[in-house]
Amino acid sequence: MVRRCLIIISTLLFAQCIQGQSIRITNGDWDPYLSSKAFEYGLASHIISEAFKLEGIDIQWGFFPWKRAFENAKAGQKWDAAAAWWPSDSYNDDFFTSDAIMGTSLVFFHLKEYKFHWDSVDDLPGINIGLTRGYNYGAVLMEANRESKVLTELANNDEQNFKKLLFDRISIFPNDLVVGYTQIKNAFPPHEAIRFTHHPKKFKVNTLHLLISKRAKNANVFLQKFNSGLAKLKASARYQNMLNALEQGRYDRQDSPAPQNQ
Repeated sequence: MVRRCLIIISTLLFAQCIQGQSIRITNGDWDPYLSSKAFEYGLASHIISEAFKLEGIDIQWGFFPWKRAFENAKAGQKWDAAAAWWPSDSYNDDFFTSDAIMGTSLVFFHLKEYKFHWDSVDDLPGINIGLTRGYNYGAVLMEANRESKVLTELANNDEQNFKKLLFDRISIFPNDLVVGYTQIKNAFPPHEAIRFTHHPKKFKVNTLHLLISKRAKNANVFLQKFNSGLAKLKASARYQNMLNALEQGRYDRQDSPAPQNQ
């Protein structure tokens, strides 16, 4: 009985210590979900912030190139977590993966004048596909690429791949539907942006997650707190309101200053 009371008291005291604590999260730019220049740093960042806020935890954000953001969080020293990533078993040795923040849908973008149709990956050989360096596009396409069953060409970022589409250097490019059109709007004048379209068939449906470094102090507590806050947020009307705000352009890129990388 005494031991049980001590455990309960210790748990309550630890919970009180966590209240008011900050978590340090690395981030990147993937408008309008994640952006140093968007309202609340993008929809996915906003969801993460609101989930932690419900648990009394503040966030210190740091924006970096994606690879650096991942490695900084993986070290678990100056930064505790990374936002926001598709799930992968390859992360399991270094990170705890949170519950799903939100869904994403990958489609193939192409120029309107390019007559493109596909039903399966078997229809893709012979078509020059643009990929962004460091991205994982799912087991089927990545395996086909490793086995040289499809033609692919790497670019350093998504915007470069859209430019390659425009100049016929590639034929199709997989990207999230919302992110893709946001990038097109930000990167091209209207007379060029209007030339892009996408195939309606979804290439891949995925989810975004917070990765919490297993080397970070209080990593298990941060994971539990985030999942708890996220469940509360999703159960409220606010979560759907935030998704609706995305469709209304609330999270489009703005001229707000980025947070300082500390």
